[in-house]
Amino acid sequence: MTRTKRILTWTAGGLAGAALVGAYLASPLFALNSLNAAAKTGDRAKLERLVDFPAVRGGLKAQLKEAMAQSVAEDPELRDNPFSAFGQILMIGVIDKAVDAYATPEAISQMVATRRAPSRISPAEPRPQLETAKPSPKSETELHYGYQNLDRFRATYRDKAKPNEPGFGLTLARQGFFRWKLVQIDIAPTR
Repeated sequence: MTRTKRILTWTAGGLAGAALVGAYLASPLFALNSLNAAAKTGDRAKLERLVDFPAVRGGLKAQLKEAMAQSVAEDPELRDNPFSAFGQILMIGVIDKAVDAYATPEAISQMVATRRAPSRISPAEPRPQLETAKPSPKSETELHYGYQNLDRFRATYRDKAKPNEPGFGLTLARQGFFRWKLVQIDIAPTR
């Protein structure tokens, strides 16, 4: 093998390796783009491939339960009330049923497309219909994203008018070399 052929072989191998690493690192952005496109167009089959619904439901339940416990701890009347623990136990069941009823492909599609969590989640509320959703104007939200580690990627949408408030977040987990799934939706606490 001549020197020129070796140089060309090494260069081609280096370029192929760099392209592979680039695709590996950019793959969550492609998955996030696919998730947004599926949410905006109402593509239920694609959403079901891109979302781990049990993980998303579990995360939403944990967030709502934590917010409830925090509001009880911050309210002196509830904190000192002996019946508040009983009320919390009842509310845990309501939260579980509400999230199970609400965290559907339609609702997740609506949240992803509009880049906002619902103002309230209730089992009595009608579920959103899967249809083409209109995102909030891009001038109102800004996107921040990055790796949490090599297998988890987080995207956060924040209201430009309220940059210090926590935003609406999406966490994706690697499901193979290039595939990603939405595993958590972080809803901004409502107060």
